[in-house]
Amino acid sequence: MKIESAVPARLRVRLLCAGVAALLCACGPGGPKRETDDGSGGDTGPSTGISVLAGDAAVSGSSDNKGAAARFNTPRGIAIDANGNLYVADQLNFAIRKVAPDGTVSTFAGKRGTSGTKNGTGTNALFTQPSAITIDGNSDLYVTDGVAIRKITPDGTVSTLITFAASDFSGDTRLFPGGIAADGSGNLIVTTGVDTRRVPLANPNRWTKLETGAVEILPGTIDPVTRGVAVNADDTAYVADLKKTISRATSGASSLATFAGTPGQTGKDDGNATTARFQQVVALTVAKNGDLYAADAVNNTIRKITTNAVVTTPAGTAGATALKTGKLLGSFATLRGLTVAPDGTLYATSGHAVVKIVLP
Repeated sequence: MKIESAVPARLRVRLLCAGVAALLCACGPGGPKRETDDGSGGDTGPSTGISVLAGDAAVSGSSDNKGAAARFNTPRGIAIDANGNLYVADQLNFAIRKVAPDGTVSTFAGKRGTSGTKNGTGTNALFTQPSAITIDGNSDLYVTDGVAIRKITPDGTVSTLITFAASDFSGDTRLFPGGIAADGSGNLIVTTGVDTRRVPLANPNRWTKLETGAVEILPGTIDPVTRGVAVNADDTAYVADLKKTISRATSGASSLATFAGTPGQTGKDDGNATTARFQQVVALTVAKNGDLYAADAVNNTIRKITTNAVVTTPAGTAGATALKTGKLLGSFATLRGLTVAPDGTLYATSGHAVVKIVLP
């Protein structure tokens, strides 16, 4: 026996259409959406949290491509220009890679897979061990490369600013420049495993030392000692110093003064200037408001240091070694480089990828 609905057919159709229209209005064009964060690159992550911009943290390579299809091989230093383009010292590809805001990767300078020291333009230039990178107010890049500092103009022309004397190094990688930052007064602040130097661009051979000491390294170590350095708007330099703390030097100062941490003590503790602890700060960057952010290796976390030296850990899980995207805290593959955009967005080199970190 057929039972007719109490609601007339024409009315049922009208009610169904009204329900579909309400659903579309609530969800926007295209129907229901869900927050995606599959680590595939191209900046698909949540509005706050960790997402992959380019590369694959666990897979090395050398491909120029977009998002997850691009490949890096041990990317280290990272810097951002006024247009939001990122420049990455891709160490074991011997090249400087450029990452557009949409995650598209190209080779800016150097020939991927070919090591050497050769000045030239674009892929005609060669690098031996690019590690740290900075950008100045003229949009010129400066890269630590073995025992040299290389300059790259906006059109990709590479020259050698300075090669430190062979007697300074004697094959000891502690003496290789491994951190670099440009100030607004025509100087580079350069860290090695034994000192921190202020190098004037106008006369780079007349550099001066801001600190002297030595770090312990394992015999046979081939990488330079990377110690983070950043300079704020008033030319105060902040340095991950040889005493395992964060120190600073105002413009023109001849030495460093401790800012956060206790000399000789390491750890992962957050807190104020004297109670906070760091393990191995391999990169520093400074935001527009003066807050510092540190890539703290071994802990493998992002640390925030406010202008009054209060330290917190906004991203990363101490001791974790695999990249976990999505909501904070998350975790990282090996952290090597860090930079901050004018809007406060952080970008880091993690494993073999470039990741984006959006804090609340």
